[in-house]
Amino acid sequence: MIVGVSDRTVEIIRATIADIRLVKGRAVLAVIGIAIGTAAVVATLHVGHNASREALRQFVALGTDLVTMELQPSGSAAPEVRIGYVLDLPKKGLGISNVSAIVQTGGSIRARRSNVQANILAATDGIYALAKGKLAYGRFTSDLDGFSSFAVLGAEIASSLQGPAKDQIAMGERVNFNGQTFTVIGILEDTPPNLLLNLELNRSVIIPFAAARRVTSQVAISQVAGRLSSGANDEKTAEAVAKYFEPLVTNGFMHVATARQLIASIEHQMRIYATLILGIGAVSLVVGGVGIMNVMLMSVMERRQEIGLRLAIGARRNDIRLMFLCETIILATIGSALGTMLGYLAGWLFANGSDWQFEPAPLAVPLGAGMALVVGLFFGVYPAFLASRLDPVVALRSE
Repeated sequence: MIVGVSDRTVEIIRATIADIRLVKGRAVLAVIGIAIGTAAVVATLHVGHNASREALRQFVALGTDLVTMELQPSGSAAPEVRIGYVLDLPKKGLGISNVSAIVQTGGSIRARRSNVQANILAATDGIYALAKGKLAYGRFTSDLDGFSSFAVLGAEIASSLQGPAKDQIAMGERVNFNGQTFTVIGILEDTPPNLLLNLELNRSVIIPFAAARRVTSQVAISQVAGRLSSGANDEKTAEAVAKYFEPLVTNGFMHVATARQLIASIEHQMRIYATLILGIGAVSLVVGGVGIMNVMLMSVMERRQEIGLRLAIGARRNDIRLMFLCETIILATIGSALGTMLGYLAGWLFANGSDWQFEPAPLAVPLGAGMALVVGLFFGVYPAFLASRLDPVVALRSE
């Protein structure tokens, strides 16, 4: 009995493949529709996954123990906090090991007849270690410099301030900002932007914190960068630091965010984007499924006499249903396989073009291929059911 059922199934599959060859034009269009939908799902899953992994890699490279603190106003007046309260933070045992207070402004830097736009950072000593800035030559600014007009240039700023001979600016040379002259005491190596602290040292000029009054009349601290102590809980530390500053900040409050919290927020946003992207890909799959249903309905209409003949000589209605479902599954499988390969290729090309390290999305293949098969079957059930319900006598009389 089992052998009989197996032989019948094999025969149905052979007949199905032969039937697909007869309608290869429409079959190709249906396969293309499923392939495009599957490719859209797989490619977007890869892009979303690799974008998330790349962002996380950058955050990890910058340091997952970083803390950023920004003053937020609670009214029309600008919020302020004393520098002493900030520098005392590591001594309070709240989970912060070191900090740097920053006054940030911007403008045009002039030197050697060059004029470039730059960020001006008046910061305390810790800025270099927190932002992972390294010296190419010279020395860092220091809190001991006091009000001295010393400056450390970012790599991009230094290379932009070139003379006629295209030689880079040297130690001891002068740069001018807002009528104030600063002596260059150091040049930084190329430093990647720090997204966590919102700092781009390559495009910055760093001066001693006390020298902020030389470049701006608004010397209120704009942000504070910090680092978690070893073993500190980031959420508890963020709460404790915000509570510490609560009575110390005038006209506002201190918003505290840790790197781990930002990473968790990014992962949450990426999941939302992945869901939206998956929905867009699903629409493409539905379009491909409609294409398969049209092909199958046309096949049923054209093969009514064949269906009637099969029923008349003993084929069961289940056999007719299975025949058309097999045809749908074969078309969906071919389209799914092609789409999966195209999706992988598109995802790899996008990652390679973005200078990302390509990493296959774990759900790309099972989800993309699974959705294609489900959509194919869903849209193939109705034509298969319609074919199995045909009256043999009416079908044989049709032309």
